[in-house]
Amino acid sequence: MEVSFVTIILFFIYLWGLGFTGTYKLKKPENFFERNLMYLGIGLGIFSFLSIVLNFLHIPLDWKVFLLLSTAFPIYLLIKKFIKDKQSLKLPKFEITKTTLYFFAVLAIVLFSLFMYTKGAFSYPYLEDEDPWGHAVGAKYVAIEKTAYDPELENLKDSVDPILSYIDPYPPAYDVLMGVLHQTSPDLNWTLKFFNALIISLGFAFFYLFAQEFLGSQSKALLATLILASIPSYLSHFIWATALAITLFFPTMYAFGMIRNDKRWAIIAGILIASIFVSQNLSEPIKLLTMIIIYIIVKSITTKKFLKWESLAIVGGLLLSCLWWVSIILRRGLGEFIAYYIGPKVGETSAAVSSGSSSLISKLFSIPSSLFHPGGTASRAYTFSDFFIAQSQNQINTPIGVGIFLSILILVGVIYSIIKYRSSIVEEKNTWLAITLFWLIFAFWAVNGMTFPVSVARGAFRSWPLLAIAGSLIAVEGIYFFRRLTKSKLLKAAIVVVLIMGIILTTGKAKYDLNAAMWPTSGTFSGSPNEAFEYGAWYQSLEPNAKVFLYSPRDKINIGFGAYSCPWCQDLVDIRNELLDKNAEELHTFLKNNQYEFLLLNGRMDYYYLSSQFGENKTKELLPKRYDEIQTSGLFTPVYMKEDLFIVFKVN
Repeated sequence: MEVSFVTIILFFIYLWGLGFTGTYKLKKPENFFERNLMYLGIGLGIFSFLSIVLNFLHIPLDWKVFLLLSTAFPIYLLIKKFIKDKQSLKLPKFEITKTTLYFFAVLAIVLFSLFMYTKGAFSYPYLEDEDPWGHAVGAKYVAIEKTAYDPELENLKDSVDPILSYIDPYPPAYDVLMGVLHQTSPDLNWTLKFFNALIISLGFAFFYLFAQEFLGSQSKALLATLILASIPSYLSHFIWATALAITLFFPTMYAFGMIRNDKRWAIIAGILIASIFVSQNLSEPIKLLTMIIIYIIVKSITTKKFLKWESLAIVGGLLLSCLWWVSIILRRGLGEFIAYYIGPKVGETSAAVSSGSSSLISKLFSIPSSLFHPGGTASRAYTFSDFFIAQSQNQINTPIGVGIFLSILILVGVIYSIIKYRSSIVEEKNTWLAITLFWLIFAFWAVNGMTFPVSVARGAFRSWPLLAIAGSLIAVEGIYFFRRLTKSKLLKAAIVVVLIMGIILTTGKAKYDLNAAMWPTSGTFSGSPNEAFEYGAWYQSLEPNAKVFLYSPRDKINIGFGAYSCPWCQDLVDIRNELLDKNAEELHTFLKNNQYEFLLLNGRMDYYYLSSQFGENKTKELLPKRYDEIQTSGLFTPVYMKEDLFIVFKVN
């Protein structure tokens, strides 16, 4: 594992510089910590959208370009202020205030979350499941090719998408971010694990900023942040684009809240909406957009005025995101766009949709049923215990569960709010409460899409983080209900401490245990649980980006472990199409010409994937022959072997 402190510094420079530049003329908070934390959140969104703009203009997605764009304006102001105006540099004054202490507490939550997520992520050498391996290939592609458009390849069976799963037509902002970071951080495995965990952890600080503005209380915002960070169903350290899309929701909502002070914040809000829609396939962004629309509708009712600028921000954001969508439609056609972004009708394959087997009208009519279909890889009908009991043994991509203490607090918060504010819940002073209750209804309905007769969102299992967000906000009202049972300040504090400890023990512990545990990986290694560890042990002995050729067409494993391969390169595509027809000498010539250092053979994996490509008969006939040629040719020297698993040859 090779830690890149330079890349960590650059990450914060990118975000801070873009956030500072984008909000320079806007009315901003006076508090030093809030202002600079806000720069990071806004900068993360601007970076995501900027990556699409640069890619559309065919400007290389190079770290130096992002560094220039993020620092040019701040440096210009620095020169203007301290050279032309001959002013001396004055450091900001730090005062220990109540606000400062709250931010220190938030920082503690962020750091502990980062520790928890990285502890689990680095407890094993591999990546988890197919999504992280796929993102590894996308990040590597962006890092090297400096574009987020697919290459034009010949003789590639079916499509390039099985290779570049999260690059074109998938919205690529997450892979672009990771790819740009990888350009200065040689170890891709470390880069993905660390920065994915960092993005999620920073999200708690961004949530605090939003909650502080939304709830109008620093203490309530801090409690809500602690609760959200404790809920298992809010983002594990699983590496996928959802982590970025949901994290961006918080600075987006912060920007919406700031519009009331400065209408120009609508521009930032629009850019951040666009950033959400170019960070992940439409499933999650549409749910987040629904929550934003609920926010606008409810706030329009409580304030008795139409939120014109907020509405324009939504329209503008969707139009800006079309910079990606329109380019994909022009490159691939409307049929494939619908098939990939929206998905096929129930019972119809994506291939059938994109191939044109359905009429265009049929494809268009399939959109509504797809958008609200609750199914997914892990969706199911949930029971009472799924909510009430937080389990340490859980799903790794989207965990479920809330916990007994927190479930009670949410229920108490809902009941107390409805009873106490039943006649004033639509008044302006209670706007946050009305919005939160509607968010809670939407999220709960979305999670239970497989239970209720009508679904309101696609992919029920992916809605758990949204339920966690709404639940953490309303749970604070539950805590305050118990605080109001006594007038003693000491008892009030004791009640809060007891409730927090209850949340930590029945909810937070389950989240920690899950995220610090040893996670499984993809089906590639399902035949031998120890195989992934053995692979990792060997790959960690190599220099980052060593060139390794897997005889099996599983180049994503190579890349995910931090080695180098180029599955999108035409020469590799060509030889993989004819691999079993190439003898040892022809294979050696290819490997030497392309500077490969190692050849890795895995009997189980090679047979499984090659037989699916070439057929069982041809694989049974030729694979043993090719193995024998490789071992007896003198062109390859065995350098590492794990009995019954794999053998590595040095390319002579």
